[in-house]
Amino acid sequence: MDPSLKLQQQQKVMMTPQLQQSIELLQYNAYELEQFLNEQQLENPFIDLQSPTFQERVYSTPHNSSSSMPNELYTKMAEPNYREELLQLATLTFVGDDLRLTQTVIKHLDNKGYSPLQLGNLSVQQHDRAIQLLQQIGPPGVGARNLQECLLLQIEEKDHDLQQLIQNGLLLLAERKFLALQKSLQLSKEQLSDCINRLQQLTPIPCTMSQENDTLYVTPDIIVFMEDGTLHFSLNDGSLPTVQLNDSYKNIASFLPNSEQKYVKQHFKQYNWLIHSLQQRRQTIIQIMSVVLEYQQAFFVQGLSSLKPLTLQDVATQIDMHVSTVSRAIRNKQIQTPVGTYLWKDLFSSKIDNTQAQHSQTSILEMIKNIITAENKQKPLSDQKIAEILASSYQIHIARRTISKYREELGIQAASKRKEL
Repeated sequence: MDPSLKLQQQQKVMMTPQLQQSIELLQYNAYELEQFLNEQQLENPFIDLQSPTFQERVYSTPHNSSSSMPNELYTKMAEPNYREELLQLATLTFVGDDLRLTQTVIKHLDNKGYSPLQLGNLSVQQHDRAIQLLQQIGPPGVGARNLQECLLLQIEEKDHDLQQLIQNGLLLLAERKFLALQKSLQLSKEQLSDCINRLQQLTPIPCTMSQENDTLYVTPDIIVFMEDGTLHFSLNDGSLPTVQLNDSYKNIASFLPNSEQKYVKQHFKQYNWLIHSLQQRRQTIIQIMSVVLEYQQAFFVQGLSSLKPLTLQDVATQIDMHVSTVSRAIRNKQIQTPVGTYLWKDLFSSKIDNTQAQHSQTSILEMIKNIITAENKQKPLSDQKIAEILASSYQIHIARRTISKYREELGIQAASKRKEL
């Protein structure tokens, strides 16, 4: 075969740095965007950020909203450090061996207030003594070595029925085997019911040693509010710094040598592109949210049970935008509504086909949760019965196995595990 040369024309989409930046900006939530702008200010001398005042941050309100309450500042109260408090109380209360024993156990408590089964430098008797001493200065149950001991430390010694339930009946209680439990403990139905009620007043976690917890701070990116009977929304960007041009660098550009003018022009171009990208991001979010607000009005008033099926493709088609752009825009953003705060993506849900009316998967999950919440706890509903209720009351026809799958997604146990005495 003879070698030959061929010319071929191709069209390709080049991912320029500017285009990549626009895509990144679209994906950022309010917190991420603020961090990005701060980084840009450090890298580009033309960018001057004007941060809002404390009052503006706290009392920034949606456009046309008459509310004057803070809408995005979340304050966390400092939690007590129980370990330090217990050590201080032990020092003030005990002396000698009692002080040494309690200090040793306090230092080895886990984050839930339990002590290990064994402490190498303490005998079982010394460990028992230290736990009893701890009950004088700490929350009931602190220092226990297991759940049973924790619960027993919280009850009165004369409460023999509850003591018997904790020592011998927790496994049967967890399995909801009430008849077997009555027989095992030799208690009447009324006595057992009373014991269970008292047991539910006890706490399995006596205290939290660590100040660290899983509390999440949410700054909503969009706020939906009702005004004069009409739903409105606003981007919650009052806490974001304003991007301004640092004129001092622009004014001296003409006095600089050519090599440095190139540097100035490049950064000035980046500044302009950032302004354009921020405006494009804002406009894209507004376009998408306008469709969501119009289509999901029932949800914003009544909650998840009224959420209609709405896909990313539905919105993309209506605003003539690529579905990937819609997907990026709603990524990791929170929306505050009159019925709660949700991830924006949670307002998008596929349609369930086996229904006469339009119901989203999310709304059906909420219906199942409400049905189970209202059930007779002595005769909890089976998955088949829930399917029958959905069919008769809502014309939603779903198989029993699908109900089971949805129930598990909600973290709800089977009927046999939900039964109460």
